[in-house]
Amino acid sequence: MVSWLRKLFGGADDNATASRTQAEPEQPFIVNLFDDRLVVHRPDGQREEVEWQALERVVARVSRRAPWTGKAWLILIGEERPDGRQQGCVTPLDAVNHEALLARLRAMPGFDQTLLDNALRDARNGRTREDVVCWQRGGPESAAAGGANDEPAQP
Repeated sequence: MVSWLRKLFGGADDNATASRTQAEPEQPFIVNLFDDRLVVHRPDGQREEVEWQALERVVARVSRRAPWTGKAWLILIGEERPDGRQQGCVTPLDAVNHEALLARLRAMPGFDQTLLDNALRDARNGRTREDVVCWQRGGPESAAAGGANDEPAQP
């Protein structure tokens, strides 16, 4: 997962990505929800996506390390594609259309709203925390609600 996140945000030595993001601070992350997938458009022009049926877990992150500083983030991790590429999206919880994403995630059986609320509270208060898994395919609650094929509820 770390290598996948480095590809998305670049490493500490990736000054090109950092300068593009810093050069356009007014550009937001944009979340688009579709029946079959989630697409995130990043300020640096990159596009990430994950198919709902391939979603494996949702992680909340609050960190002081760049590029995560000062915000709560969601990391949506999906299955590996046949071509070997990992599906996934990373988005701050202040992205354009984030409320629609949160509504969709909250409707998933077993989504832990308390963990997300704690992460949001810590971000507001300038505290960091360990990454927390707010939802995982086949987790105890989702298994009780329908098994390993749980998908986010349709809007």
